[in-house]
Amino acid sequence: MVKKYVLAVDIGGTSIECGLFDSSGNLLSTSMLHTMEVMQGDLAEHVAEELRRKMDDSGILFEEVYGLGIGVPGIVDVENGVVLKAPSLKWDHYPIKEKLQRLLGVPVYIGNDVNTGLLGEVEAGGLKYVQHAIYMMIGTSIGVGLFLNGEIYEGHQFSAGEAAYMITDKSVLREGFQPARSGYGFLSSKAGGFGMAHEYEKKTGKLVSAQELFSLVEKGDEAAIHIVNEAVDHITSAVINMTAILNPEVILLGGGVGRELSPYLQKMDGNLEKFVPNKPKLVISSMQNRSVLYGAFSLCRKQVKSS
Repeated sequence: MVKKYVLAVDIGGTSIECGLFDSSGNLLSTSMLHTMEVMQGDLAEHVAEELRRKMDDSGILFEEVYGLGIGVPGIVDVENGVVLKAPSLKWDHYPIKEKLQRLLGVPVYIGNDVNTGLLGEVEAGGLKYVQHAIYMMIGTSIGVGLFLNGEIYEGHQFSAGEAAYMITDKSVLREGFQPARSGYGFLSSKAGGFGMAHEYEKKTGKLVSAQELFSLVEKGDEAAIHIVNEAVDHITSAVINMTAILNPEVILLGGGVGRELSPYLQKMDGNLEKFVPNKPKLVISSMQNRSVLYGAFSLCRKQVKSS
């Protein structure tokens, strides 16, 4: 039977998006799962069930599918298909590739969600014609994808780009810090979506989402304004330091929080101009929340072509 479809999954700390593509890269359908609900059981089993439902609804057989591409948060052993560590999902050496291949009977290719999102931006977004770039995904947590000399750089033990652990306040070296969630690094605790919402709850006793926090900023809420301004300062410090080391052409901000940073972009850009010798272009992704999904498609197609 002719293979003409690709399945793609974007696993996030808040939601999981499942997509069906044709072989030309056209997104035919999507569906969403809530991560915390899925985590009550086995995530791979829930995702497999959702993909089977999607195939049935579309009248497509698994024999027509090239494979499944997945973007996963955390440190990912891409060669063996194991998520080595994912604090937001409480995973430690989770064998997602083996589980899904067994459940679905199709080849499975996985990547770190930020690197997968970077691949999506290179294939279909704002990094199409760029050779040196930093893709900073700021969502529930924070991660960075590094595009160096036209290649995604994963580093030793697949840990390049774990910007969530950057220290952007030297007092932490002496005093330490309290992570927003077990396993979270400093930058993620101060400037990730969960971390900012956690800070707001500590200050006000009110539980809000990151999106609601930015709405409160627009309404003049002083606690929200202070927390977001502090987060932007931390992100700007991280961006300056990465630029000084890597000299990228472009720094692309993505993720749910990253897309909310438009009002702060001019200030961030001014600080880059002030503190680095060669300022990159600083832009926000135009792919909304789809870069990882398109990257998962590209990851699968790339592996199929090379096999």
